[in-house]
Amino acid sequence: MHHQHLTRISATELQVNHPYSFPTRLFATPEVTLERRAVDELLRLLDLQGTLEQLSTDGLSAHIERVALTPDFHKGAGIPVGTVIQGRGFILPQAIGNDVGCGMSLHTTSLSREALEPWLDALESRLRHSFFQGGRDLPLTGRQREALLRGGVAGLLSARRPLPQGLWRQIQLHELEQALTRTESGSLPVQRLPGLRDWMGEPDRLSWDGQSGSLGGGNHFLELQYVHRVLDAPTAHAWGLRSGQVTVMVHSGSLGIGHLAGQLAFELAKGAYPAGLVHPANGFFPLLTGERNAAALQAMQDVLNTAANFAVVNRLFLALMARSVLQGMLGDVEFPLLYDAAHNFIWQEGSHWLHRKGATPSRGDEQMQDTPFAYTGEPVLVPGSMGASSFVLAGQGHPQALHSASHGAGRKQGRGEAMHANEDEFEQFLQDFRVVTPLDWNRARADVRAQKRNELKQEAPFAYKGIGPVIRTLEQAGIARPVAELRPLLTVKG
Repeated sequence: MHHQHLTRISATELQVNHPYSFPTRLFATPEVTLERRAVDELLRLLDLQGTLEQLSTDGLSAHIERVALTPDFHKGAGIPVGTVIQGRGFILPQAIGNDVGCGMSLHTTSLSREALEPWLDALESRLRHSFFQGGRDLPLTGRQREALLRGGVAGLLSARRPLPQGLWRQIQLHELEQALTRTESGSLPVQRLPGLRDWMGEPDRLSWDGQSGSLGGGNHFLELQYVHRVLDAPTAHAWGLRSGQVTVMVHSGSLGIGHLAGQLAFELAKGAYPAGLVHPANGFFPLLTGERNAAALQAMQDVLNTAANFAVVNRLFLALMARSVLQGMLGDVEFPLLYDAAHNFIWQEGSHWLHRKGATPSRGDEQMQDTPFAYTGEPVLVPGSMGASSFVLAGQGHPQALHSASHGAGRKQGRGEAMHANEDEFEQFLQDFRVVTPLDWNRARADVRAQKRNELKQEAPFAYKGIGPVIRTLEQAGIARPVAELRPLLTVKG
């Protein structure tokens, strides 16, 4: 794609030209598909710098320092997916939208592909029951829900008693302790909770809720995969990955809790915007982080951290639901968490604020000291489109990429465009690939089947970029090195 605002400066990088002084780099080899409308959307967003200059005063200064764009860069809803903004003196909640804390996790297992494949037909119906037909057995007390909102995995660990029934019977204490060390941001501090009392329920009464153990819609999924190829044997060995091994990957976010958090954060930023100033033309309201806005900033961090804590624990719940089904069919299954990382969040790093929208952390050995990944770099999970390979990579801490990598293949067609794609190609995909949805195709009415079919078509492989060029860009640019290729066996989608 030729765009007047893009200049190629290397085999893996393009410079985005704009009127401001901060560097903006798009990481993509020539074979990566780029969208003109995503670049146009980015340029409107970057006018945020003009707003920051207008807001800055003698005692309050804010500016964008650097922007990095990952190879799955594509148009979003106001901010392109694959955008990373490093700034000083401000926080922009709209940069991450309403799915706060959305991210990926990967569990390795003691199962092999050969052992699992004969059970796949039976697995489909059992997973459908567990995920969509009343099988989510996740009772919690109000006190436990409050603890996980306030402290994520650490909160769950502190409030795990009493857990007399449901999935809790399968959770081992050491598994939660291990999850703590392998979760990128899973135990964030919260001073005051937003209005979630109704969801939490009575403090000492066990109850079931509609959020815990829910996948959500769109491109969220739980996928049973197997290690097709090991690409970096020493790192794969260190991470417990071996050829033919079954893995479980989860992509999910914070559901209704995140939607509430995103709305509250936006209202806080808009409410703190100086009354005398004209509202920004692009609709983005940054909150400057000086003393004057200390109360609003604390409230904003509380709502964002609450949603991120829930998202991490919910990914753990979803994985445990899958393990429960596997154990019910195949006996005891080892199921350690390799890693969990958010790709929709705002990180405070010293005096900087790092906004990642659809971009996953990809830090090198140096930044991963005091973690289990001090000698390998951070695990980076990059799923392909539904039915395509996913990759596990090791972060290399690329400073110009803001220690960030792609969180997937990236769309090349909008959902509306995908609806007009080749019908025969989609039919072949449905025949070749196992997708578990709330719908039992053999029993559902024709109109309900047609609606679910349309939803799946919006997420089909032809709507996404090829995963190969994205991975090659990450490798050639020195952002992350491939460790293993994973192939799908079965995907659960809401």
